[in-house]
Amino acid sequence: MTDEMLICPYNESHVIVRHRMPYHLAKCKKHHDANQSLQTCPFNAMHVMPKENIRTHIQSCPDYIKQHI
Repeated sequence: MTDEMLICPYNESHVIVRHRMPYHLAKCKKHHDANQSLQTCPFNAMHVMPKENIRTHIQSCPDYIKQHI
């Protein structure tokens, strides 16, 4: 069984198995909270991106679209 690996948005050297990412993000955010340039999607906590991209992301977020069909 091959698990999908994801890169942490707070530290690119962190490569995490998908099912562990929510736990990792909560932990890593505390350590990298000084990085205020990142924002979390209100529809999926695993979507973390630069603040300047959040509006575009929300408009096309697959989790938003699922909730509003």
